[in-house]
Amino acid sequence: MPNTILGPFFVRGAPAYPLGANICLDGKGEPLVVRGRVVDTEGKPVAAAAIDAWQTNDDGFYDVQQRGIQPAHNMRALFTADADGRYWFKSVKPRHYPIPADGPVGQLLERLGGHPNRAAHLHFIVTAPNYEPVITHIFTPDCPYLKEDAVFGVKRELIADFQRVDDSEEAKRFGLSAPFWLVEWNFTLVPSEHAISRDDLIGVLRPADG
Repeated sequence: MPNTILGPFFVRGAPAYPLGANICLDGKGEPLVVRGRVVDTEGKPVAAAAIDAWQTNDDGFYDVQQRGIQPAHNMRALFTADADGRYWFKSVKPRHYPIPADGPVGQLLERLGGHPNRAAHLHFIVTAPNYEPVITHIFTPDCPYLKEDAVFGVKRELIADFQRVDDSEEAKRFGLSAPFWLVEWNFTLVPSEHAISRDDLIGVLRPADG
C-alpha cells in the first residue's frame, strides 16, 4: 500500500463511529459508500485495525477552515475494522480544492506558473499493533487535476475506481437514495515488531492549522 503525504488539516481526536456511519454532517454533495478490507502482506485480515478518514466538504473546505459554518468534525471520523478486517462508511464524493496560496506557497506557485488546486481525494491513516502504519490518500479518476496536483501527492496506484450506482434497491441497503457512488479500497499493512502505535503516531503528527 503506497504511502503519500499526510496532507493538510489532520485533526487529533476525531470521533469514533460505528461501521456504516455517515461522516457527512452538512448534507452536501453526492453520496458515496467507501468499503474494503485491511489485510496483511499474506492477505490475512487485520482485525480491529484503526482507520482514520477525513476530507473536505462539497464546497472544498475542511471543517476547521469553516468553524461555525460547518458542523464540528464534519467529514472526519475514526473507524475500527471488524474481525474479518472489513470496514465501510458513508461520505460524499470528494472534489478538488485550492490550498491556501496567500503566502510563500502562493508566491512559489506563481513563480512556477502553477495553480493551487489539489486533486480530489480522501485521506486515510490506517494502523494496527505490530504493523507499520499507512498514511495515504485515494483519488477520484475523473478529477481534472490528477496530473497537476499542487503538492504532487498523486500516485497511479492511489487512483481508485469510483462506480456510479443507479440501482435503488442497492441504495436502500446502504440507507441511501440512488444514484450514489461506490468505491472499494483495500489496505495492506506490513508486519513490524518495531512499528509505532497509533497513539504515538497521532501524538507526533502536526494538528490542523488555524
